[in-house]
Amino acid sequence: MDYRKLRSFLALADTLHFARAAAAVNLTQPALSQHIQALEQQWGVKLFARDKRKVSLTREGALLLGEVQQTVQRVEHLQNTIKQVAAGRRGMLRIGYVGTSMLEPALVKIIRAFRRDFPQIALQPVEYSVNQQLSLLESGDLDIGILRGPLPERRQISRQILHQTSLCAVLADDHALAQQTCVTLADLAAEPLILQEDPEGIGLGGAVLNLYAAARQIPASVLRARDVATAVDLAALGLGVTFIPHAPERFLRQDVALLPLAQQDVTTALYLCWKTGAANPEIRRFAGYAQSHYGEEPAA
Repeated sequence: MDYRKLRSFLALADTLHFARAAAAVNLTQPALSQHIQALEQQWGVKLFARDKRKVSLTREGALLLGEVQQTVQRVEHLQNTIKQVAAGRRGMLRIGYVGTSMLEPALVKIIRAFRRDFPQIALQPVEYSVNQQLSLLESGDLDIGILRGPLPERRQISRQILHQTSLCAVLADDHALAQQTCVTLADLAAEPLILQEDPEGIGLGGAVLNLYAAARQIPASVLRARDVATAVDLAALGLGVTFIPHAPERFLRQDVALLPLAQQDVTTALYLCWKTGAANPEIRRFAGYAQSHYGEEPAA
């Protein structure tokens, strides 16, 4: 069905005047008449009644008017969508994230701002572990990964640092150290270390173990937790100390103390990762947007 002919029908139905309808759709009057005649022949109904003084919709034309309006709107919507897709302003991004990433106000700001500026790009965020995200990125089943370093070197995975945050210790709020303004690893030497199940040397768990290694200190014992939220829960029970990126205390339980580490250079990095050479144009758009608004280092 010819979109131009449908627009001619709507223009004439609106103006009931051939000259004005032709001008509305940028046609000559004979060309508009040919469009109407072609539709009438194709559909086998008379759409307009004409005499020397006026033009009016026939009963059949009036009955078809609503359907034609909806069809033209759908076609115009499709045309607009095609333009947005071609311009990279419409699509979908499957985003994986580790639990601690949502403690970062910078990430929350990025996602909110991106959704505001690119409302036609649907974001589908799902929480995955580090290993799951790396596998899904490599297989092409995930577009963007939000991971905490350190990360393994993989040639097929591109990455850029989004944000660096200081590490803080989390203890029960009735712990003897809970009222201090900061702590050192030496202060925590007798505390069991509660560590989430990250692969060895990777993610927040890897960052914490690297911290202990750099200080030449060995945890009194290690208690494994399923994830960071569980680790914080166990710390609230008084079972040991865990570490998280510095976060507003309102993000945490009310019965824990968040204590900065005295070593000022102790940080953890949050990365955006994607499959090198991935075809989805929204990946680079999101990465570039994050970099220009909140990123701290160039893409690696």
